[in-house]
Amino acid sequence: MTWKTSLLILFATVMVAFVPLSAYAAVDDGNLRKITSDGQYDIGMSWQPAGPLQPGVEYLFNFEIREGMSQKNIDDASFNFDIVKDGTITDSTSSSTGTLTKTISFEEPGLVNLLLTDVNSSTQQIDFTFPVGNEKSSKNGISFAMKNYNAEPQIYFCGNSKDLATCLDKELSGDAKWWGKVTIMIYAPGWNEDVQKRDRIGATAESAITITARGDGNANAELGVCNDSDSEGFIETDVNSGVFYGRLKLSASDHDMNNDGVLDTKLGGTSCKNSPFDEYAKIETGRDGAVTVNWEYNPEDNKTVSKTFTYGWSIAKISFLEDEYPLDDRNKVQFKLKEKDLGDMPKNKIDLNYRVWSDSDLAGILVEATQDGNWKQKKPYFFYIQDHEESNGDNLYAQEGDTLYVEYVDTTLPAIGPNGEQWSKSDTLDIIGTTSVTSGYPYVTLR
Repeated sequence: MTWKTSLLILFATVMVAFVPLSAYAAVDDGNLRKITSDGQYDIGMSWQPAGPLQPGVEYLFNFEIREGMSQKNIDDASFNFDIVKDGTITDSTSSSTGTLTKTISFEEPGLVNLLLTDVNSSTQQIDFTFPVGNEKSSKNGISFAMKNYNAEPQIYFCGNSKDLATCLDKELSGDAKWWGKVTIMIYAPGWNEDVQKRDRIGATAESAITITARGDGNANAELGVCNDSDSEGFIETDVNSGVFYGRLKLSASDHDMNNDGVLDTKLGGTSCKNSPFDEYAKIETGRDGAVTVNWEYNPEDNKTVSKTFTYGWSIAKISFLEDEYPLDDRNKVQFKLKEKDLGDMPKNKIDLNYRVWSDSDLAGILVEATQDGNWKQKKPYFFYIQDHEESNGDNLYAQEGDTLYVEYVDTTLPAIGPNGEQWSKSDTLDIIGTTSVTSGYPYVTLR
């Protein structure tokens, strides 16, 4: 067998390895695909005549490499590969060609192990046991006769995304909010068993998805799955996507959110809705903690994929939209609050007011946190400055040269502050944002 023939065997092997369901249904089509474990490369392979490969038959193979996400062809893809027979490397070579068409014939029946490495100089590699002839089993099982155990699935954490592209764009970085939903996505194209329907993974005891969590220094505890048959296992985002997801609800816990001395109620709990699209599982969260997702995707070889995210309280920040505001007649001043600890909590949990004042009016005014229905802090808050009457309503008295102040009381502080401060859960911190007042815009005469 020549190295070129071996190369085409490799390509055929790579694609056959990806067949997730019934081996021979896919092999009969003579058109297979495999995606690398990181999801970056989509490898396509087809051959004619279609069907299980037999020795002594000439096959016309076609091979292509595409980008995993965009599905764009890569015309200059490179890789290295080895052919291993009975534990010995029989051939080694490299290629920089992204597409190949080749007629090959397999000389003998049996099993060949092929290793493809350094795809486009990356760390991605594929190894596969490929049968030629009527061989249907081996010591370790034949990958194309079962789900694609050769490619390790990838886990991602994001917000309310419903597809992988959006999830990757909004993937969690740093701590998650202690209140809200985290979408868990598992990129596992080898488990796309039926291209006509949305498949599921992790629903069996032998290959279960488990979620463990710890909070406020407690030991890890496994979360219960929401109590509905539809919530057993992650469901595919769409037919033939190969991406599976479930949503984890972080429910927070009772805490004095508005600093009025009373614990806010109806925070926390583990009862949840009956759909993985809404809530796959629910956890009561404290000031800080972590959540780990485990999936034993290959129980035969005890192979598990795992990933962890953390959540925790943070320090709020107030910022003005402008560094200074002119003292025109009733000029509008806008500011924003960045406080992820509030998240999308119901408005009855965040009935907070912002204290606003100037150097000329230290008493100032109050701006409601729910101003104009802005209880999710999506829009800037605002007030007006003027110099001709006392402060009233949303009008603040100010003079040229004044500093303007907005104060927010942060009641959800991390255990350790940025300068080493040690805070208890009951501690609060005054967050103050400032800007300045200038004279009005100069008049310009146009001629």
